[in-house]
Amino acid sequence: MLRKLLLTSLLCAGLAMAQGPGGGRGPGPGGDMGPPMGGPPPPTNRFENIANSLSLNKDQRKTVRAILDDGAKQAAPIRQQLSKSRIAVGEAIVANKSESELKQVAKTSSDLDVQVSQIEIGAFAKTFAVLDAIQKKDMRALGLALSLMNGMYHIKNWTEE
Repeated sequence: MLRKLLLTSLLCAGLAMAQGPGGGRGPGPGGDMGPPMGGPPPPTNRFENIANSLSLNKDQRKTVRAILDDGAKQAAPIRQQLSKSRIAVGEAIVANKSESELKQVAKTSSDLDVQVSQIEIGAFAKTFAVLDAIQKKDMRALGLALSLMNGMYHIKNWTEE
């Protein structure tokens, strides 16, 4: 038993030492990256993250913001129905409903989820149409924007992370 304890302690110490000073958290004193040097403050919400990832100019930001706000308005009543349908799924499970009844309740919930996802995809397509030729070629930025937009209308305030 003592041998296992010593071996485990040595292993942990070896791993800690292998990370070097700062525990592998990156360069800088104490291992941290330190404060950013100049530049704009980091984005604070989902819209800013999307706008920054796509390098939107001022006019594009206004247009995209309007597109995303419109999508949020379209998704709001569906999101409320979705919330109720998820509760219905839980109640059906607790009530030990038959398999066919569970499938129907779950299908209703998944259909609503698909509708919200379609609104998100439509908002992305409209956003894509606003971009210039150079922005449309930046696959990394488009992928990041798409991942940020995924699920954004499933919450009440879509701009929150």
